[in-house]
Amino acid sequence: MTELVAEFALVVEGRELGGDVSRGASAARVYKQLTKQRSDNATSGVLFGAEGAQQRHDGKWWQSESDTWDLLARLYEQRQQRRDVAMDDNMDASTDDDATLSDFVRAQDLLERDGQLAEYVEVRRWLEDTAREFQPVETRKGYLFYTRRSIRTQDTADSNAMSDNTQLVTDIDPDASSRQRRDIAIEDHEYTTSLLRTLFEYVRRGRMSDAMALCVESDEPWRAASMKGGLFWRDPQLEDAESTDRVGGNINRNLWKHACAALAHDTGNDSYERALYAALSGRVDEVLTVCVTWNDFVWAHVNAVIEMRMDHGLRGACVYEQAPATSFAHVQSRRTCATDMAQVFDIVESLDGCVQNEARDPLRRLQRALATNAFAEYVEEFAQALSPETDVRMVRVVAHASLCVRQSGAELPEPAVSAVLEAYVDRLARDHDELVAAYVAQMPTERQTHVYAQFVQMLNVSRDHRMQLLQRAERHGLDTHAVCRAATLAGVQPDDLLDS
Repeated sequence: MTELVAEFALVVEGRELGGDVSRGASAARVYKQLTKQRSDNATSGVLFGAEGAQQRHDGKWWQSESDTWDLLARLYEQRQQRRDVAMDDNMDASTDDDATLSDFVRAQDLLERDGQLAEYVEVRRWLEDTAREFQPVETRKGYLFYTRRSIRTQDTADSNAMSDNTQLVTDIDPDASSRQRRDIAIEDHEYTTSLLRTLFEYVRRGRMSDAMALCVESDEPWRAASMKGGLFWRDPQLEDAESTDRVGGNINRNLWKHACAALAHDTGNDSYERALYAALSGRVDEVLTVCVTWNDFVWAHVNAVIEMRMDHGLRGACVYEQAPATSFAHVQSRRTCATDMAQVFDIVESLDGCVQNEARDPLRRLQRALATNAFAEYVEEFAQALSPETDVRMVRVVAHASLCVRQSGAELPEPAVSAVLEAYVDRLARDHDELVAAYVAQMPTERQTHVYAQFVQMLNVSRDHRMQLLQRAERHGLDTHAVCRAATLAGVQPDDLLDS
């Protein structure tokens, strides 16, 4: 922990970033790497017993903190870029009402125009990248291998052998089981169940290409085709010559989504198959049935919000007439979907059990504030709740997060930020007094002198050490003469300061 505190201070001083901390996202990425290293160290060679339990607990904290820095870096870099673009007088005109553009171009334009939607997409990517690990099913060549073998056996076996397999399908095609209302071999059923779970887990993690590749490699290419329908339609004749050289995507994407919703709605399908197509179509009903963690539930709702807003944003002028989807009216979602990020977190926090407990975790609350762009309100609440019992780790995280957000150009309540920084300085003064000046320098000028003078007043150190601290303060731009005067007035012996 001591080493980490010093490494964080190097970033604040700018030395870890080559002196360039103009964008808070750069500092956040360094914090992410530093805490990720702690997480990796804590989870490698895990011990047993109480010591092992503490080691796993520490590893979970460091991983969650690393994820928090990752989210901050992603979102505030994007917000900084939007502010830069908004200041550019030469912004391209919107293509919102241009009916001669492909769906792909219109979707890209929508993300450029709707900054909030673009943030939601980035939050979804973050939730996908930080999802828990899972073990994918192995690739198996030969579609319905055991069912196929049983059919061959039926053709050559005696009547007794045949009677054992009368409930098996007699055809080998994807629709045989539902068409004949018969089963496939138990071994094939088990593999199909594992395959469908793996496909959902891949989609849940944004690994669509891996999901489709698994289908093809397992001799079930039609599953890949059914998932590929979500790609936006593109046409080189309606786009820039360098964008694409061939027609691609789905010109009837809306119809495809309704078909996916129908598959998800069918109670006769496997639960993970229903969740898979629900996720692809932007439904939450069936996805929630296979969710386990806070991360899973938030992803399910954010995914639904994105699809809803994309559909709404792309509705209207179009170069082609879309196929009707009126026959799918019966598969409407039973749940009222969230319409924004704040509602997503409200819904998840209202759940019972472990998910609600996880939502109350301090880092999860900070992640919510970052995702909903409510960090300013969060800092004020955190500053008001500060006490000697406040977890020093959260004081460190919020103090550095405040500096990152402020460096990215966002406005924060200065009294609250100063209060958090002062709380962190108070903790540094006990074991890392050489780092205090770097953080006091981040406060408003009128607070710097008072806080550093108070810090010097409380010290019980040698004159040489006091001189080193004043030299550090001078290097960080503090007015050391004003500090000395204030400390003297507060009761420090003049010789101890003025001689220094």
